[in-house]
Amino acid sequence: MKQIIFLRHAETKVNEEGRFCGRIDVGITEEGRRQAEKMRETFKEYRFDAMYCSPLKRTKQTLEAIFPKRKFIEEDGFTEIGLGDWEGLKKENVNQKLRKAFQQGDYAPPRGEKHEEVEERVRETIERIFATYPDNSLILVCTSNGIMRTIKRMYHIKTENIMLKNLEYFTLEVHK
Repeated sequence: MKQIIFLRHAETKVNEEGRFCGRIDVGITEEGRRQAEKMRETFKEYRFDAMYCSPLKRTKQTLEAIFPKRKFIEEDGFTEIGLGDWEGLKKENVNQKLRKAFQQGDYAPPRGEKHEEVEERVRETIERIFATYPDNSLILVCTSNGIMRTIKRMYHIKTENIMLKNLEYFTLEVHK
């Protein structure tokens, strides 16, 4: 069995302000760094064969805070969904029916990335990673809420809420 643990990045100023982030490249807050450092305890018994993150600062800084001595691989396929006209907007200022449809994968904001495009790049990336490592491999991927929602929909992963809090994680398993 191969496993990928998907971890949402730590808190950013944009999260704190209740804004859509998308591909805006922001770092984590000091509180986010402290929270990420506390995750060291959660992951101390894990022996990851590889660690990946998106090229965005918030995912790199999250992994650096949790695993200060480890190397990780930047992977474009895990870059957050492009939110087009919604990037930087307060979440409360968009049509809430459209927001809900977006969260469910049924709507893309104007000039935003289409869900089908996101699913294709994420599926290709996951398949490539699984093909790279032998059985019994354990991989960690630090990415964003949008990518994690997409993965949960694609692979029918059930969690309490479609939206994940900062530093929440879930596991995707492949059995051969």
